[in-house]
Amino acid sequence: MTRSSRRILVAAGFALAMTPARVPAQWGRSPLPRSRADVLLDAGLWPQAEEAYYAQSRLRPRAPAPRAALGRYLAMKGAVLPGTVLIEEALKFGLDSSVARALLAPWRSVTEWRTIATLKADSVVSVRPPRDSTALFRLPLPPRPVAAGDAPRTSYRDTVWADVVPRIIGSDSLYTRSPRVGIELIEALVPSLDTATMRLTLHADARSASRATGQRYPLLRDAKDVRVLMTAGRALSLAAALRELSPRWWQLDLVHGVLVVR
Repeated sequence: MTRSSRRILVAAGFALAMTPARVPAQWGRSPLPRSRADVLLDAGLWPQAEEAYYAQSRLRPRAPAPRAALGRYLAMKGAVLPGTVLIEEALKFGLDSSVARALLAPWRSVTEWRTIATLKADSVVSVRPPRDSTALFRLPLPPRPVAAGDAPRTSYRDTVWADVVPRIIGSDSLYTRSPRVGIELIEALVPSLDTATMRLTLHADARSASRATGQRYPLLRDAKDVRVLMTAGRALSLAAALRELSPRWWQLDLVHGVLVVR
């Protein structure tokens, strides 16, 4: 692990400890009125759903709900900044402020972590298999900060091995008997995992997955889960998709909405 990646993980540990827990939304549910695009999305017809989100926004360009729905979809696909801009525009066009807050809440955490997580060069971290069946791997993080006057804890055994889950969960369970953190912690580094050696590469270039060789699968995510479109009409949660695919190597690019496996 390089010094820069260690600094990121240390900063992550302290920041998570001080960040209030966030309540995730249910996958596929929205405070917005349900539309044909939502039905297509839930049916696993993602390309058709995308067309429908754009079409309903074009048809009623100043209607707040279609604009907010398109923004939510774009954020789920990885385009968080354009998506949140559309939701904020929908608020100006009359979207209820409580609805706007609910739609924007998870993406603020994602944006914060994407800003924090930067590297000058790729870094490799040894990880462990997850405890939780919905998690991706266990990542070593610093222990809880000690109180003033206490002896510093520097032993390797003080390391917190946290399950990294494909949910936006903030700090609600970092320092518990079953530590967990959300994938937003490292998603900007488009992590790739060699499943044989359990060596996780954190990439300095956010577009590294675009050059990776392998089979590509579309991704969508919300605060509750990351979904992989296996085939038309069939989407699985990320952990279930990885179990089914059993890849030797995979890379998760939530910035651009792609899973690469080989």
